[in-house]
Amino acid sequence: RRQALELGCGCLPRTPQASVLLVTRRGVLEDSGCVWCSVKMKAVILIGGLDILRPLTLSLPQPLIEFCNKTLLLHQLEALKAAGVTDVVLCVNEKNLPKSWSDVIARYEAELGMRMQCSMERASLGTAGPLKLAQALITNDGSSREPFFVLNGDVLCSFPLKDMIHTHLKHGGIGTVMTTRNDNPSKYGVVVADEKSGQIQHFVNRPETYVSDLINGGLYIFNVEIFSHIPGGERASMNDMLPQMAMDGSLYHLESKGYWVKMTDVRTFLSAVGPQLEMTRFLQPSQLSPSSGAAVPSSTQIVGNVLIDASATIGTDCKLGPDVVIGPNCVVEGGVRIEKSTIMSGVTVEAHAVVHDTLVGWNSRIGSWAWVTSSILAEDVVVKTGILLNGATVLPHKELSVSVRQPQILI
Repeated sequence: RRQALELGCGCLPRTPQASVLLVTRRGVLEDSGCVWCSVKMKAVILIGGLDILRPLTLSLPQPLIEFCNKTLLLHQLEALKAAGVTDVVLCVNEKNLPKSWSDVIARYEAELGMRMQCSMERASLGTAGPLKLAQALITNDGSSREPFFVLNGDVLCSFPLKDMIHTHLKHGGIGTVMTTRNDNPSKYGVVVADEKSGQIQHFVNRPETYVSDLINGGLYIFNVEIFSHIPGGERASMNDMLPQMAMDGSLYHLESKGYWVKMTDVRTFLSAVGPQLEMTRFLQPSQLSPSSGAAVPSSTQIVGNVLIDASATIGTDCKLGPDVVIGPNCVVEGGVRIEKSTIMSGVTVEAHAVVHDTLVGWNSRIGSWAWVTSSILAEDVVVKTGILLNGATVLPHKELSVSVRQPQILI
């Protein structure tokens, strides 16, 4: 329920819908209804390294890889649209873009009714430099002084964007950071904040000793004053800028209680599937099997949360789940067992194969009676009949006719 509320409007049910009058440092904002529902903002998505999810990114850049049958980019765009955002700036390095990028952006613009512009980096500018480069696009050449969202392109979460708007307008600071609790905070930027006001007192990047378990979640709202904190024409890092803003007293946070994941590798990708499907079960249960449009024979057992594209073909006497995603145009033959795995589009899993804790890339084939566990298969991988794979990472266009019993990379 908490994750659902973070995705939904703040006026349901926590505050009554009433006329809202907010005073910020920029002046007075008047609204005749719920302020969450009325504020219109731009958003910036920082698309950094496009090859983090190897070996999948040997075929597609990271934003266009499907996670739970939607691209990572589309997950973020849909969350922004639900928060009222209709104008998005994508900060990307032009040398990393595939030829299909423009077509994908045009399709998303049409499907979502959003305006999307690209700010192209000729050289890497770090995590804050791209904002300075895109300043004219963000501010409409200086004519707009509205706050704007910033999202790291490798983050997926429950996206409490409307709650962030409310928090930001309430405190009147220059920036709001979404934070979350993490069991291994030393890998991230760590926040120490005042519990009552939410003002960030200290921001420490990857501390060597324990400081706090509250970390930077990679979602922000900034006022246009942020641009004075970023040098122009050179590489700049959020990890340098945010500590200084905390020292100045201009940075606040909103702690998210929902799920959060930073896509650092395919293992984190797979670990995020379960929380994402659980959120889908709560918010849109009709998308999961057996309620979804996919035809599942009565003899096939669905265990827990399973997402099956309507175009997939499922055989008899299978056992699917928990935490299983089956993509478009897949064929799962009879007697197959799949659990805690993602099967991407165009894959065939032949009869009586077992797939466990594995990601199977596009257009691959798992032979009958094969056993594939704790493995990552890239695009167009063929696993022959009866083969065992344990902990294998397989690069694209590979045919495997010999079992792999110990973890290894197959080129």
